[in-house]
Amino acid sequence: MEVVKSWFPIAIRVAIKFSICVVLVLAQSLAVASSPGELARMALQERLALLDNVIADFEQQMINAQGYLTESSKGTLYLAKPKFRWEVFAPFPQIIIADNERIEIYDPDLEQVTQRTLSDALHEAPLALLTQSDLRLEGYFSVYANGETFVLLPNSDEALFDRLEITFVDGQLSALDIHDHTGQQTLIRFSNYRAQQVLQSDLFELDYPDGTDFVRG
Repeated sequence: MEVVKSWFPIAIRVAIKFSICVVLVLAQSLAVASSPGELARMALQERLALLDNVIADFEQQMINAQGYLTESSKGTLYLAKPKFRWEVFAPFPQIIIADNERIEIYDPDLEQVTQRTLSDALHEAPLALLTQSDLRLEGYFSVYANGETFVLLPNSDEALFDRLEITFVDGQLSALDIHDHTGQQTLIRFSNYRAQQVLQSDLFELDYPDGTDFVRG
């Protein structure tokens, strides 16, 4: 009986220490999960996950480091993950077709198609933010939220852009701003947003006229 009595207090002390450790670990996990950056990342991932089967018109502007407008265009976005169609109507027609693996840029006026392999690294291909179905931002970006505007700062020094801002209004994609390392900005504004659209697969396939040149980018 004495042996049992001697082990009982020890077992109680071990159990108490174990419970304290578990509580501390859970508290640390909850603290990380509830940090502003983590909450912003989770909120952005939820919004991007719902961004599918969408048609939206866009206006795009290029602003140089001195603040001058250098280029502007208008067109329509079609998105059915992982497929994506970016069609520019003015000032010069251009169609960009992409999925998780490849991207084709068709310039009808030049009768030329540029084909590239689309990197799945988010810091190399911001387009993947829209096309990836199972998006995971951790490890790639620090994310901050200002209302419905989310600011993404790349963690990699090899990132092709310095800052990316995504804005939603009532759950709909409203704006996309890309700031590069030279100070140039690409500002995209979306309008006439239509969700839950049925997009046929042939919308993301192009038949090129005879004589079209194909270039590997």
